[in-house]
Amino acid sequence: MQSSTTFHPAISVAIVGALVTVAACGSSEPTAPVDFGDKIAFTAALVQSLDSTGQVIVQANPGNGTLKSLVDSTLLVFTVGIEAKRVDVATNLTSAPIYWVGIHRAISRASGSFSTWTLVGMDNPSHLGNLIEVSGFAQSSNATPPSSVSGTIGDGTGVVNGLMLQVANGGVVTQWNASGGTVSFSSDAPAGACPNFTPTPNMTCALETMHVHFNAQAASGSGGAGARQAAIGTDVAIPTMRLTYTP
Repeated sequence: MQSSTTFHPAISVAIVGALVTVAACGSSEPTAPVDFGDKIAFTAALVQSLDSTGQVIVQANPGNGTLKSLVDSTLLVFTVGIEAKRVDVATNLTSAPIYWVGIHRAISRASGSFSTWTLVGMDNPSHLGNLIEVSGFAQSSNATPPSSVSGTIGDGTGVVNGLMLQVANGGVVTQWNASGGTVSFSSDAPAGACPNFTPTPNMTCALETMHVHFNAQAASGSGGAGARQAAIGTDVAIPTMRLTYTP
């Protein structure tokens, strides 16, 4: 499935991220874990609250492209009408319930295609307090983007990655980049158009179910923070936004 052309996952994030600009201001800091139930359908007010907090995080961390891409992607997935689903995770990042969404980007080109997958989990979707992200990348030598990928974090290929974030007052972020673990993604066929997305000549948005399991370990975090880990040991089905891009 892999072609000989090297294409780093961060490049695909930049391609799609460049098509989406989200802007707002203001913030508030969560004071306690919030339990929203089993699923969250994002209202305009909830998206606005998330937007405000996300922009404070980005402004407090200038130059952190990974963080900006994560915030922009999370805002977009909720804006187009994807629900967040509560799934249990074994982690020492937070004791609060974690809600998850998926983003599958499929870039189709006759000379070679690729897919990226991003799983985002958060304990308070209205404020972005603690976040877990795992991602994957696969490419093919034909016009059909891959539908699955599995790999090992920290093996030098960059095929899969893990990230944990904790947001303090003023958008200050402690970041843990996973250095070990495994990730597996697979995607079902698209299941209808995203409710709140207007397609363009070279981009469409569809609802999808992502199947994923992972474990991610970070020995330390920024600012001297101690080790963190997160794991979902068996496949879970995650509501997902599939962006199909045809250059």
